[in-house]
Amino acid sequence: MLFRLKFLPLALALVALMLFGTSCGSSSGKLRVVQAIPDVPSAQPLDIYLDGSKVANQVGFGGLFPTSGYHSTSSGSRHLQVYLSGQTTNPYFDGNLTISNGTDYTTVLTGSITSNSVVAPLLTDNNSKPSSSGNFELRIIHASPFWNSFFGGMDVYVVAPGTSISAVSPTVSNLTYKNASTYVSAAAGTYEVIMTPVGLKANDIDVTYTFNAGQIRTLVVTDAEGGGFPGTPVELNDLN
Repeated sequence: MLFRLKFLPLALALVALMLFGTSCGSSSGKLRVVQAIPDVPSAQPLDIYLDGSKVANQVGFGGLFPTSGYHSTSSGSRHLQVYLSGQTTNPYFDGNLTISNGTDYTTVLTGSITSNSVVAPLLTDNNSKPSSSGNFELRIIHASPFWNSFFGGMDVYVVAPGTSISAVSPTVSNLTYKNASTYVSAAAGTYEVIMTPVGLKANDIDVTYTFNAGQIRTLVVTDAEGGGFPGTPVELNDLN
């Protein structure tokens, strides 16, 4: 009896260790996908598959999977495939994404199906609340192949409405295709967000937004649907 009593704490400790190891071995991250391929036919959008299973049906240009928030998925190498809706052959994109435990990601489908140049850059998100309670945070993603072919990178200005940028330095300088800017933090309020070719002072894209304290937003600069010069960026609500 004494031996059995002495053995019991050891057995319980081993069970606890096994349970702890099992919980630590299960890890996951979060993913969202923006459909920004301009020359996908508007009448026939895209189906998205992850690890061989369909996770989104008929995602149109400028659409988002999931439609809000993020999709939880196991960490490690995840297999992303994108097909014309209703098809399961000849994917427009077929590649792997590396997901880390506890990390949020945005991947943007961009490029061209006509030239077989679709890419899906995987960008790491930071959805921690702004460090200053009265601030918002803003990030820009350059996902416009048209802009890239003519101008390359872009400068981004986040300024008070009506501000002339002629004597203002860019908030973000030379943001290149398939990349995201750092997060811009500023006091809550209304701002003009202006995109120009690098080094030029022309308001090529000029949109006004109102941002509330504690918000995080991502603006994805895409081609116009069907191709051509970018219009209003796709706005993602990262944190409300």
